[in-house]
Amino acid sequence: MPSAHSSARSRWSRRPGAATAAAVTALLLVASGCATPSPDGGDPPGPVPEAVLVGESLDAPSALSLRPGTTELWVTNSGDDSLTVIDLADPAASRGLRDGYGEHFTARPSGIAFNEDGSFFAVSNDSTNEVRDMEFVLNPERDAHFRNNNFMGPTLFSPDTFARAGQNKDYLDDWPQPGLSHDPPDDIPRHQCPVEYWSESISRCVWPRQGSHLDMLHGNPLSTGIVHDSVNGYFVLDGCGVGDTAGGCSGPGHVARIDFNRDHQEGNGFHGDGTTRRYIDLPYERVDGVPSGMMTRGGWVYYSDTGAGVVRRFQPDSGRAEVMVANWNDSPAGHGEHGPGVIDWSHLEDGPGDGDDPATVRTWVAEHGDRAAIDAAGDRWIMPRETLAEYSYVWESTVEDVAPGTAARPSGLAAGDDSWFVADNDSGRILEFGWDGSPGRVLETGRTGVTGLALSEDGRSLYFADADSNGVYVVPLG
Repeated sequence: MPSAHSSARSRWSRRPGAATAAAVTALLLVASGCATPSPDGGDPPGPVPEAVLVGESLDAPSALSLRPGTTELWVTNSGDDSLTVIDLADPAASRGLRDGYGEHFTARPSGIAFNEDGSFFAVSNDSTNEVRDMEFVLNPERDAHFRNNNFMGPTLFSPDTFARAGQNKDYLDDWPQPGLSHDPPDDIPRHQCPVEYWSESISRCVWPRQGSHLDMLHGNPLSTGIVHDSVNGYFVLDGCGVGDTAGGCSGPGHVARIDFNRDHQEGNGFHGDGTTRRYIDLPYERVDGVPSGMMTRGGWVYYSDTGAGVVRRFQPDSGRAEVMVANWNDSPAGHGEHGPGVIDWSHLEDGPGDGDDPATVRTWVAEHGDRAAIDAAGDRWIMPRETLAEYSYVWESTVEDVAPGTAARPSGLAAGDDSWFVADNDSGRILEFGWDGSPGRVLETGRTGVTGLALSEDGRSLYFADADSNGVYVVPLG
């Protein structure tokens, strides 16, 4: 249902094929209570945004992130499971990049976050592992055991190797590996191994690596936003909550913190050193197809609770942490680690086996779970979907609503030195607030699909994505 102020959106008509004109939106910048009247009695025109990129290599852009130390603006495309890299010094030279296994590792990407120096990034995926448009001919068992099984979550990449390292199939081609998901059997006899994968030197079937991902954790299907915390740790918005292996999600959603720890290098499958911490009391309501922004500031983590129509913030060190399932190898879990680690579960002689096999996960929970804590969680208990080094809950975290009642459907967030911005996907407005919560400027974009935001390092340029026009735009802030 349109909002009360939808009719007040500025209108912009365009000539078909006029790429620049198509990108320029009549955008009204209103300083609350202090606008100077124009000669005709109306509000003065604000700065007009310019197109950064429209149409080419963009498909329902959902999130934006500036890679630190560069002029690169990275864009997630939820329409075709790809990323677009825009060099702001030369936007015409933008690159569309798609991982060979993007139907799983960047499935309906909803958020993107770089680490401090821009050497790594992670993507959140608003997916239940639909592996849409895939036809599993070589391994039809995937249709029964892999498709729509909620085996989904955030993925770690290197910007230097994304869509390059370990590529061995074209996007949407069939997966050559047998098995349920990542780790194929390592004891395939020669007569069952495709000739191109047989290694004479080690007398073994060596399956190709799966895409360019450095690591992936699979406990957060329908995740709609992500922000970097430290080392290989990220906060994500889990829109699924209590789900099942048949692709159903009953909610309610919540915030989680995942730590990839030491990555398994490009295209491999070991995730047994990863950790997941669910902030189970932090409310979050997902809206289908709308990404939710996240940002950090002063020891707080901010996030758009899109379905509730409010921006919230929480203190990650507050609350009561409780380990629900301990490390599978009986040692203390590693936290905040970095660098390459174990490549594959099959390389661990005494390991539990393929960590994404449901029976293996059930055994891990039975042998290493805190039964009293699990029982006490009741209907808030969410069964992990792979074997991890630690699986924990945080109860009673400190959380506050921020600027309530101002954005009907908050989406992207962007943090500046003196203020922050939230995109209202419902009205097309971008709203500014001081860090004390005081209202600032209102940007009326006239667009109907405003999603991700990114602010330049100097705070003078605000970039926004619009999924409906397949465009990325910039507005000068002065």
